[in-house]
Amino acid sequence: MTIKRILLIQPPVTSFKLGDFTPSMPLGLAYIAGVLEKEGYHVQILDALVEGWNNVKKLPDQKFQIGLSREEIKKRIDAVRPDVVGVSSMFTSQWRNAADIAAAVKEIGRDIPVVVGGAHPTAAPESVISDSSVDFVVVGEGEVTFLQLLKAIGEKSDVAEIKGILYKSNGEVRSTGDPVYIEDLDAIPFPARHLLPLEKYFAIGLSHGGRRRHRRFTSIVTSRGCPAQCVFCSAHKLWGQKYRVRSPENVIGEMRQLKADFGIEELSIEDDNFTLNKERANAILDRMVKEELDIAWDTPNGVAVYALDKPLIRKMKESGCYRINFPIESGNQDFLTRVIKKPLQLDKVPDLVNYARKIGLEISTFFVVGVPGETEETIKDTFRFARAIGVYDPFISIATPYPGSSMLELCRARGYLVHDFDPTNLTINQYNIETPELPIRKFRRILKREGIKMRAYRYLSIFGDPHVLWEKVTSVFKNKNRGIKNAMVKEGVS
Repeated sequence: MTIKRILLIQPPVTSFKLGDFTPSMPLGLAYIAGVLEKEGYHVQILDALVEGWNNVKKLPDQKFQIGLSREEIKKRIDAVRPDVVGVSSMFTSQWRNAADIAAAVKEIGRDIPVVVGGAHPTAAPESVISDSSVDFVVVGEGEVTFLQLLKAIGEKSDVAEIKGILYKSNGEVRSTGDPVYIEDLDAIPFPARHLLPLEKYFAIGLSHGGRRRHRRFTSIVTSRGCPAQCVFCSAHKLWGQKYRVRSPENVIGEMRQLKADFGIEELSIEDDNFTLNKERANAILDRMVKEELDIAWDTPNGVAVYALDKPLIRKMKESGCYRINFPIESGNQDFLTRVIKKPLQLDKVPDLVNYARKIGLEISTFFVVGVPGETEETIKDTFRFARAIGVYDPFISIATPYPGSSMLELCRARGYLVHDFDPTNLTINQYNIETPELPIRKFRRILKREGIKMRAYRYLSIFGDPHVLWEKVTSVFKNKNRGIKNAMVKEGVS
């Protein structure tokens, strides 16, 4: 069987409201495409989201679907007549869209192998391979595994020797075991961005983290893996817990290519831990400054705050960084260390935030509330901490039990999941966890109250120190209420 034409697809998305999803470039597919092109395959990428960005369909369940219609996707598949189709499924909440793509492929040709990979199939491979339209699931990184799988399909050899896949044999699901992670990241070709409709991304002007400062932007990943063990995170399923890095020379080489070939003016460094190895981070930033790359950049996934220091922040600024996202998660040290298991000491954060702000960097913060074990007081501590460091619009996520996270297993074991829990319909603004300490009704009330206080602080900050002004405002109401109560007592009204 000759395997030459490969079609890689990013599905449309569904959302409860428009604006929840942005058309981020599918870097994972572009990486795989780069590897396959080097091996002589003819590869095309169909980003059904960005190609159909203006196609919005209202669904019966109060959701919206954004992207190419099913019929248009089938036309695109039919026009390519691929030998193999790879489908990306990065989010559990979007799995049904990926499954629909797989079904559409089989309607074009039952004999076209469908391979699904990404974060969701890596975290929940058994449920994905159980879909009748899915032939193979790639677990973990796809560059090497997908290439090996294509060769095995073409040669009709035994795929059981390829680590990190699930497949079907005589009606039974079989797994080849854990994936083997790529040690030498420099050996991977740069992403095949020339296969993406770059001008469409530029025209839309949105990406992970919000609207960009410059029109011509792209994302870049300089490292993989995370040694931390945060309970809510499932990233280690995809990238592993060993921290693996690209060399500074390799990273700078890609940046040069991006400027020369695509006129890129801005980067989103999507690493989970860009600053974890300070020596390497400094080497990259020094080269960016020395070579006068003149590229603006930010950190939409956040940085390893526990590895930050002032000299590194200063160098980030000098090399073109304009915004740092601080993933702090909780404002209660005991809860952060004992329950969330994030290796961060909160007492170092205020000084870093103040310094970054002082030298002109934008500041964003990430917090997670509702992790099992959370109480009203620990939630209040989180909002207090945000206000104490001068952040009045923190990004607050409701703890979400994603497949692959230890938090999901804990919730299942203790019966904390809500009765209608659906792992394929998860978003960070849903209440999927209910504990004895934090019933959902109480949780909602706490967040509403703290949200009102945050908005008040944000408004008061326009006129001066919001902490001082808040005390003045609340003291007025307290005195007024005390006066009313005393008058009622005097008149004999209980």
